[in-house]
Amino acid sequence: MRILIVSNTYPPADISGVGALVYELAHQLGAKGHGVVVLTRKAPAGDPYAVGTAGPKLLYPLLAGWRYLRLLSGGPFDLVHVHESDGFLVVLLLRLLRLFGGRPRLVSTLQVSYRQERLMVRPVRAAGSTDDGRVLSVPTAGERVFAFVRAPLHAVLGRLTCWMSDALVAPSRVTAGELEADYGARGVRVIYNGIRAADLEEAGRRRAAGPARPPTVLYVGRLVVVGDGEQLPALEARKRELGFGDEVSFTGALPRQRLLEVYQAADVYCLPSLYEGFPVAILEAMAAALPVVATRVSGIPEAVIPGETGELVEPEDVAALAAALAGILADPARARALGEAGREMLARRFSIDAVARDYLELWQELLQPGKGGPKGAT
Repeated sequence: MRILIVSNTYPPADISGVGALVYELAHQLGAKGHGVVVLTRKAPAGDPYAVGTAGPKLLYPLLAGWRYLRLLSGGPFDLVHVHESDGFLVVLLLRLLRLFGGRPRLVSTLQVSYRQERLMVRPVRAAGSTDDGRVLSVPTAGERVFAFVRAPLHAVLGRLTCWMSDALVAPSRVTAGELEADYGARGVRVIYNGIRAADLEEAGRRRAAGPARPPTVLYVGRLVVVGDGEQLPALEARKRELGFGDEVSFTGALPRQRLLEVYQAADVYCLPSLYEGFPVAILEAMAAALPVVATRVSGIPEAVIPGETGELVEPEDVAALAAALAGILADPARARALGEAGREMLARRFSIDAVARDYLELWQELLQPGKGGPKGAT
């Protein structure tokens, strides 16, 4: 079986949940003898599976289409799997080539509905506290461009991708429903995102065996915020406004080893999102045996079970978020139990082994005689 996986992101050049998933799939299935090629933007030196387009991220869709045609000189692919609508030109070329007898089957994984994500670009207000309605943040210029230019374009491309695909995958049941409602998709299969967890599990074991330290929330509290983005200047200004010093740390993007150290030092993980697909960051926290406090949005409740692996609150409910975090920090034994349950759930449902098995099963099903014809959308 010769498989082409199309993904804009691929580590280490681009750190993202999708890129990490594609990397693990390629290396896991390639090691089992499947002919895997990953068409990405920046291929790391020495990677046996990745082929890079080079060029800026904005031009990736065009460059990926051109590179796809060049890859065909090495022989046809049995199946093409596109992650996100950045690979739409590959989707279109594949469908055109099939008019002349081309055989590849097409699978598309869409992580979010851009119609839904666009609606989340708005002022964020405090709720559930004495200052209900106070504006906490406003969209940046880049976020407004996303809402009015990029998101509508990706929504159109996503709908067309659904229509042209032989099979569709969503990372959660909620996302599958959004694709059906927003893009007219049908027959969407749910395959959760997954991670390789060994190094994170080791970070969790070291935390359990380590000395006592001040309570640390990864994202809020004695706060460590990891990552970068357009809201970082506003968050730093808010920190100064509130008079915080070393209690709150903004680390920026971190290399993998440093990130493991942060997971090892944390006591609870917090993700107060307005919208997600199925966030890999939560899976990383679960692998590190951290209890998770998150908002009840998108696919998050499919991993964070209240009272079992963490706690859920409504988005923008500041008081509920603070209470949930405080409750877990005040009861270390309960925190350990929640974290351990999360680690066990990840091993059962969200390991890369389970995800790779599900994808391989889907691919083999599609390549059976008599399978074919797009069924992605009405």
